[in-house]
Amino acid sequence: MLAHAFLVVAAVTEHTRQPPPSGLIGLTCNEVQRLFAALVARPAGDRAHRLRWSVWRRRHQARARTCHYRRQAVWHDARFAPSGNNRQGWRVIVVRDPAVRVQLRDLYRRSWYSYHAPLFTPPGQPLTPDHYADHLDEVPVHLVVLVKQAALTTTIEALDASHHIGGASIYPFVQNIVLGLRAAGLGTTLSTVLVPVEAEVKQLLRIPDGVAVAAHLGVGWPAGTLPTRLTRRPVADFTTVDSFDGEAFQPGPP
Repeated sequence: MLAHAFLVVAAVTEHTRQPPPSGLIGLTCNEVQRLFAALVARPAGDRAHRLRWSVWRRRHQARARTCHYRRQAVWHDARFAPSGNNRQGWRVIVVRDPAVRVQLRDLYRRSWYSYHAPLFTPPGQPLTPDHYADHLDEVPVHLVVLVKQAALTTTIEALDASHHIGGASIYPFVQNIVLGLRAAGLGTTLSTVLVPVEAEVKQLLRIPDGVAVAAHLGVGWPAGTLPTRLTRRPVADFTTVDSFDGEAFQPGPP
């Protein structure tokens, strides 16, 4: 108990006297114990080497803690997305099991090559192989985003007959997930490729009736640098004043 009290006092004193450098956690009791053993009780020949190992451990722990908090923030922030009547009809299945990922890949590939790839292939030409679809099982985490169909129903005929109004109650949530993953340094691809094979996806993941597949996101650490600038149309191309054919809206400088 006395030894532990000494370690606590030493760690608190260090935190008070000097905040840890950026990218490192403060000295913990365990780290003080390691340094005391290495530099005082059993001094080593290469003190600089021992100190470098201490810095490495603290930097690794700081990164792990930051990553943990960012992953928590992804879900915390996403759940505040708007939805019709605030019904929050979303549900997410996090798929990590390698065997299930393989089965999802097979369903994704069949849907991609049957329904989606032909849209991008000139008539008479063979389908172009798609690396993402063919290797989807290698993506470490799959998010299957679902929505309760009752949460999309408004009882207003014009709204319920629309092909796009219902999406307003689920895709802001999906977009929040995408933005949160990006902020955490993770890469993801949003698609609806699993929707044409929804019946088999529901059977595989034991999804009950009344719940629909809204989106699929493959999540992992990016192989390269994430893009910092994307090509998009200028605001004046799609924004007008007072009417559809009105004067183009010119926003001020950012």
